[in-house]
Amino acid sequence: MPSTPTGWFRIFDAFIVAAIICAASLFGILTRPLDFLAAFWPANAILLGMMVRWPRLATPLGWIAAIVGYFLADLLTGGTWLATAWLTAGNVAGALTGWLLFRRHSAKDLHLQNPLSVLRLLTVCAIAAFAAAAVGSGTAPILFDKSWAEGFWFWFATELVNSIVILPVLFTFPRYSNERQQRFYFQKEDIGWRSAAPFIALLASIAATELIGGPGAIAIPITALLWCALSYGLFTSAVLTMLLCMWLLIAISAGFLPIPLEDDFMQSMTSLRLGITLLALGPLTVASINRAKTELLRKLHYSATHDDLTRSLSRKAFFDRGEDLLMESKSSKTPLSVLMVDVDDFKQLNDQYGHALGDSVLVGLVGAFSELLREEDIFGRIGGEEFAVLLPGMSIDEAAKTAGRFQKEAKTISVSPAGGSVARVTVSIGIAMTDVEKNESLEEVLARADNALYEAKENGKDQVICS
Repeated sequence: MPSTPTGWFRIFDAFIVAAIICAASLFGILTRPLDFLAAFWPANAILLGMMVRWPRLATPLGWIAAIVGYFLADLLTGGTWLATAWLTAGNVAGALTGWLLFRRHSAKDLHLQNPLSVLRLLTVCAIAAFAAAAVGSGTAPILFDKSWAEGFWFWFATELVNSIVILPVLFTFPRYSNERQQRFYFQKEDIGWRSAAPFIALLASIAATELIGGPGAIAIPITALLWCALSYGLFTSAVLTMLLCMWLLIAISAGFLPIPLEDDFMQSMTSLRLGITLLALGPLTVASINRAKTELLRKLHYSATHDDLTRSLSRKAFFDRGEDLLMESKSSKTPLSVLMVDVDDFKQLNDQYGHALGDSVLVGLVGAFSELLREEDIFGRIGGEEFAVLLPGMSIDEAAKTAGRFQKEAKTISVSPAGGSVARVTVSIGIAMTDVEKNESLEEVLARADNALYEAKENGKDQVICS
């Protein structure tokens, strides 16, 4: 019997999981010093992050695929079946424990958007690392001639540091979305390129770590990393933190970084990995809190500059941005067209059908108009049922065509309350264009467009009149 499309997608997802885990495991195996456990083992954290971030992968088939990936990587590099099975059991135990715990957390916590998110991340990662160590550390006496306790704490520290540095990258990885309507509502401004100074400082601190060496060298980059956390976005900060910690783990384990270790290599590496874990927590916490602060300020700014009902620009914000656009138009000597849009018979519509339906008409109109506007256009609500639009670089004839499309979209909105008759929505539109030879203010151009709108109302409504 042929497989359904859903079945094929699940098989494809499982193949992707197996391939990623196999590749990540092979990378970790390459960092193993002297037949010891890997200096950096990303596979478990990647598996946990994938299962949490993309829940469709967290199926029995997905977990089986991950096990296949672990086995394939270890057997390809000379591992025995028994050792591979035991090590894989520890790997999967930690990822499965973390997945079960993260399912209870909110999306805001997973994306590190709460001031306590990093602390909660640490708690879950510690429990998952404990589970992985409890299952896998029994291999220490057999494979590495170490005691169970030594193997347990080494596995715990390794699992914890890998999770802390990798999971924030996966959890904050930008999600693809259609930003067309968001751009229309938020009217984002170009903030330019961020300064490269924090990143350069981070590179310099890494060089200093290599040159100075010693037990305290791993803390040298922390100041630059905190600067990056304050200057860059959360995802960028998480990536930089991960790369730095990866370098420290691999460089120390391989002897590239001159840090004195005790005779007991396992105990020294356990201590260093716990230290690197704590080093990573600081910048991640700062970046998370900075993200929460930035989001709060954005929401406050949005509330101050946008209409509560329609989410279009408020009157004051429209005039502030409109004046800037008018100045740009004058300096570049390019046309700027203005539309004044008014809903016909809106008072009667409110009286007959109620304010709730009237509000829904306004919201529907704004949503429909947003699809017709370019990113550079400015749209605002300047009165009860009156809206204004600025169309930079558009002649009055082109603006008239846009107004015609507005009229067409408005007629697709109908009011049909339960038990009532259907009422069609129409709009009247007045158009004016700036004169590059005159030094008109925005209020004067809008006044000409408003006069044209008044003429459209007087001539029977549902019309477009150019000034």
